[in-house]
Amino acid sequence: MNAPQYLVALREALGRIDLEALGRVGTSLQQVKTQDGTVYLLGNGGSQANASHLVLHLINLGYRVHDLMAETAWLTACTNDHSYQSSPARRLSLVGRKGDALMVISGSGNSPNVLNALQEAKRKGMTTLGLLGFGGGFALQFCDYAVVLAQKDYGICEDAHSAVIHILAIGDF
Repeated sequence: MNAPQYLVALREALGRIDLEALGRVGTSLQQVKTQDGTVYLLGNGGSQANASHLVLHLINLGYRVHDLMAETAWLTACTNDHSYQSSPARRLSLVGRKGDALMVISGSGNSPNVLNALQEAKRKGMTTLGLLGFGGGFALQFCDYAVVLAQKDYGICEDAHSAVIHILAIGDF
C-alpha cells in the first residue's frame, strides 16, 4: 500500500467508526469513574502504545487507571514463571474487582493474553471494553461494549484507535 492508498483507507476507517458504540464505551468508562472503580488497560505492540496513551488522558480526567503491561519487573517475572499469555489475567485475578473495567486495545482481537484477561475480567464481574480491529476477532464476544473496525491492517487500526482515544479524552458523548 502506498501513501495515498493508506490515507484513503484511514479516512474510510475513521468515517466508519460507530459513534453509538463509541458513546457506550465512553459512558461505561464514566460509570466506572463515578463508582470509584479502576480502569485497567491492555494491549500489545502498537496497541500497547495506544493503551499507555489512553492512560495519560484518563489520569488527566481524574480516573483511577492502571496499565497492565507497564510494570515490567512484575510482567517479566510472571512471564518467566508462567507465560506471557496468562500474565495480564493473573494480575487481574489479584487486583481486579466488581465495579472495575478492563479495556483492551487490539488490532486483531485474537491475542491470547488479551482473551485470557477478558475472560478473567468477566469472571470477576468487571465491565469489559474494547477498541478492536479486524472485525473484532474472538475478543468481541467477551466485550460488553466495543468500538470495532473492519479493517485488517494493523497501521490503520492503530491510527484509528488513536483518534478514538482522543475522542474519549474529550469526555463528551
